Amino acid sequence: MSLRTIVYLDLSYLSNMAKAQLGSLGNNDETEFWLLLFADLRKAVSTDKIACPELEFQRKEASLDTRIRAHVGKIINELSLGLEFSLYEDIIQLQIEEAAFKFLRNPPPLTKTWSLPFKSEAQPSIKSRTESAHAIGFQLEVSSPLADELRQERRRLKQSWANVAPRLSLPYHSAHYRRALQADKEYCASSIIGPAAWGAEAARLHSNRLVDRWIARDNLQKMTLREQRLFEIGIENSNFTKFLKSDELLNTPFIDIFCSISTASAVYFPNRRQTGGDLYDAVTLATVMPYCDIVTTDKFMKYISVTLLPLDKKYKCEVFSTSKIDRLDFQKRIKESK
Repeated sequence: MSLRTIVYLDLSYLSNMAKAQLGSLGNNDETEFWLLLFADLRKAVSTDKIACPELEFQRKEASLDTRIRAHVGKIINELSLGLEFSLYEDIIQLQIEEAAFKFLRNPPPLTKTWSLPFKSEAQPSIKSRTESAHAIGFQLEVSSPLADELRQERRRLKQSWANVAPRLSLPYHSAHYRRALQADKEYCASSIIGPAAWGAEAARLHSNRLVDRWIARDNLQKMTLREQRLFEIGIENSNFTKFLKSDELLNTPFIDIFCSISTASAVYFPNRRQTGGDLYDAVTLATVMPYCDIVTTDKFMKYISVTLLPLDKKYKCEVFSTSKIDRLDFQKRIKESK
């Protein structure tokens, strides 16, 4: 996809660099490390060794902490230089379309390799990207009369298990990982394009809360367009149920990674208190791992995705946490990038 190393920085790395710049870490050694790491990243970006594309969740998570959100936004701007991942929903949609072509044994249309995960090509030099990129403003306001209510909704979701994709997590009753994983994948697929998705949004459409009805109408419109696109490809009523449970669909990268992480978390750590942040992390990894050389995440997600599952080997992506050993290894890896 690209000759340079593609690096995804999660909020734990971004927030520590922001806090170091603000002088709020309270530890001189920690502050020095994160300032040096930011300098190393910026140098690697400016010399065309790495690219750090922006993902929608970075600013969304940062916007919930008024102390760091502006600085996180500036760091994202300096390191991404206009390079962005597509919206995670768009990436899922394109993966589903690829699965539909494979299911029907039809060749997919020819597209540029970068056009699925990114809004613009990651390959051009830093000079050409900088010249063509538009200045990115850190948007704190939502252009909607429901802005205040939507911000409150984001804060509510942040505290709950149902954060980014509330329908996608199956209520687990099986302690057997493989059996639970298959059920979870089928439920996840149904929650994206099947009966579970339509049922959830129909129920939300009748909510007493205005923001719920607003979100439901938007989601139903997206689902209708997705259904129309699948119909154009050849997925019709006669083969839809079979496609919904097909290996082609259930093994798409997003469903595979998201469900593998979610199922492992629930089956192997049944007594661990799940948080909204866990779902953000699972969705983020499911979105970026197939398209990155390096990703950062928290310690628990690294244990699940690397030690327990080895998704890093499956998707050829190095994973680093914020542990001291990991972040030193990450810094070394950035310096060695070619």
